Amino acid sequence: MRSAIYEGTLVHTRRAPVSNVFRYAVSYWLLDLDELPELDRRLRLFSVNRPNLVTFHDRDHFDGGPSAKQAAIDVAGDPSIERVLLLTQPRMLGYVFNPVSFYWCYRADGSLSCIVAELNNTFGERLPEVLRGPGPQYEHAKRLHVSPFFGLDQSYEWAFSQPGETVWARIHVREDAERPLTAVLHGRRRELTNANVARALVRYPLMPFQVTALIHRQALRLWLKRVPFHHKPAFVPGKGSVRT
Repeated sequence: MRSAIYEGTLVHTRRAPVSNVFRYAVSYWLLDLDELPELDRRLRLFSVNRPNLVTFHDRDHFDGGPSAKQAAIDVAGDPSIERVLLLTQPRMLGYVFNPVSFYWCYRADGSLSCIVAELNNTFGERLPEVLRGPGPQYEHAKRLHVSPFFGLDQSYEWAFSQPGETVWARIHVREDAERPLTAVLHGRRRELTNANVARALVRYPLMPFQVTALIHRQALRLWLKRVPFHHKPAFVPGKGSVRT
């Protein structure tokens, strides 16, 4: 089975206009989207598109269509994609918030077609970015207003491993010649069993709630440090935030 739980750390390092660093323990689920029916049958605390302690809902991804896998293939624009691995937070007690979810999209021969980074902000806006190229490094202009303490005139530099015994993802925020922020996610694989699901729920209780709470806690710290505030611009679905 390719699906798994990854346990590790998320580190944010802000360098400008003030220094602000935090690190916290996280757990993420890697879901082979073809394995969802089997996971629904086998895991007692996990269900797909129906209530349970931990749930995966297709409607939480992309445009809320009937299949997250097909939506990922449509966004990628490559019908030769056969397998999609999704690194994300599932719902817990009916709640979820993912600042970013990652989709590794593979062709039938095992080659990587692309990675889709599905970005969400706390205003309920969502925008997928399709990352193509030889990898594992990618760069594109910022299109979604994420933090009120950063403007839109920036770009993202991504780097990834492929999911194995470990997985990692790194993003540099670039502004002119500087990198004012770096975020790194790193996790180690655990088999997706009933025992490991229960263990993760004890060790990382209410993970999606913690993510939202930590976002607001760090925002308060930046506000108290008098970091300049950027008001949210208008948003056009499928295109992103409007530059002014």
